[in-house]
Amino acid sequence: GGIQAISRSLYGKMVPKENANEFFGFYNIFGKFAAIMGPFLMAIITQATGHTRNGILSLIILFVIGFLCLTRVDDTNHKASVIKNKEIES
Repeated sequence: GGIQAISRSLYGKMVPKENANEFFGFYNIFGKFAAIMGPFLMAIITQATGHTRNGILSLIILFVIGFLCLTRVDDTNHKASVIKNKEIES
């Protein structure tokens, strides 16, 4: 809930306003992909190992991939605009 809301708001601030519909379309598609890949990965690993615990632990792979993707996000323009807005408000 909370993380999804925060990621959407950050994403909304980072995408170009004139192409927001296209970018949020991609965002939605990747969300649907994750909703399919998570249970699929869990089912495959659970079936292969015979233990549900291993299936749940396999989801860590998706979190690691997400973390690695987020470390490559360049949000310097967003940070600069936040600082500029705070200076204007002061």
